[in-house]
Amino acid sequence: NLDSLQSHYGVVIVLITFVSRIIFIGFSWSYGTIIVQFKKQNSTLSDTEMSWIGSIGQSFGGLLAPLILFTARRFGFQISFVVSLFICVLSLFISSIVQNLHWLLLTYSLPYGFGNAAIFILGTLICGLYFPAGQHPKHILVMCIISMGFPLGYHVMSASIFSALKENSWQSMKRHIAVIELFVTCILGPFFTTKFLPSTSLAYPYPSAALVPDPNRKIYYSKPVIYWMLGIFSSMCAVNNFLLHLHSHLEYLLISAARADRWFRLHGLFDALFRLLIPALLRFYPIDIIYLFPASVFTGLIVLTLTFALLYTSLNVLAILPIILFSFTPAVVTALQYTVSNRIFEEDRTEQGYIYHVIVTSLGTIVGPVVGGLFLDMTGSYKAIIPTSIFFLFVSFVSFIVTIVLLNRKKSNQLEEDQTASIHQHDNVAYGSSN
Repeated sequence: NLDSLQSHYGVVIVLITFVSRIIFIGFSWSYGTIIVQFKKQNSTLSDTEMSWIGSIGQSFGGLLAPLILFTARRFGFQISFVVSLFICVLSLFISSIVQNLHWLLLTYSLPYGFGNAAIFILGTLICGLYFPAGQHPKHILVMCIISMGFPLGYHVMSASIFSALKENSWQSMKRHIAVIELFVTCILGPFFTTKFLPSTSLAYPYPSAALVPDPNRKIYYSKPVIYWMLGIFSSMCAVNNFLLHLHSHLEYLLISAARADRWFRLHGLFDALFRLLIPALLRFYPIDIIYLFPASVFTGLIVLTLTFALLYTSLNVLAILPIILFSFTPAVVTALQYTVSNRIFEEDRTEQGYIYHVIVTSLGTIVGPVVGGLFLDMTGSYKAIIPTSIFFLFVSFVSFIVTIVLLNRKKSNQLEEDQTASIHQHDNVAYGSSN
């Protein structure tokens, strides 16, 4: 029966989104392992150049988020999703036959980055339709579940890549992953649809609001939005600068490749675990989710400082503990972006707010590793990587705190205005009655 299918099909959508993120997005976030192998064959390449390959492959498409949203509206979620999956598959096949850095940028980073971002954005938006923010009681749980996809993905995919590279070249490994992704595309594509949305939901709830900002609404250019986006940008710079260089950083410190891979995968596993624990945390301690952002960034600042202190001592084996704890920062900052958009932006602008988050997140993902690579090239030492991330986290923490102060002040002023208006209305009614 149709009513039963509509009420349960959202679970299918969540599963499809989760699996696609594990395989497709997980691969891009595990690309640092391939970069290490590529650099061994091209030793003259700088770390800055190599950083561009990984960071653009992770998030280039996020800069085109409005275009991705437009294609979903013009051609539908299903067609857009399937085309994005095929773009990733073709990118892996074609980039497996190139040896030049610039061709790798054109055949992997740009197309896979676009497909990768489209898969991510479309999955979040369609889950937001089946489980609307501020309306469905399972919304936060769903957002946290699907966000577990890519940390679990780089846990699963990095292990697969590392294992495959022991016996095959990175080119052969890419072709093997492409075959797997092609098979997954044929399975998931036909079921990714909005045809079974509940009758209370619309495929495009606010069709005129998401792409063209209304210049008369200051929400788009208000100080809270600007400071908040600066916080998102800085935190993503910090996270991706640290993670993209982590594997090479550990090998530079003479930590074995096997141990470095194990540490990297443990970080991904705990990142996924923290995402799963967020709904439980909010259930037992019902606080405004906006406060989780500065809390997670401050936690990251502390544990990265501890990581830096431990890595350059004889006790560097203990650095795994703060590295694991650092996963709490990206867990919060990335998992709750769609949901917090309902808090930062007006209620009917959640979709627009999420697109803003995606664009700024993509910028941070690209810029962070490149800045770290520049400092690495200038200093010739990986010691510059973690302090760079710590600086970004400090900027992010201050930005989030300023945003919260401004929003609370705005809320307080609004309450005072409402109370004043209510008093005046009451006085006018009383005066009219007396006459």
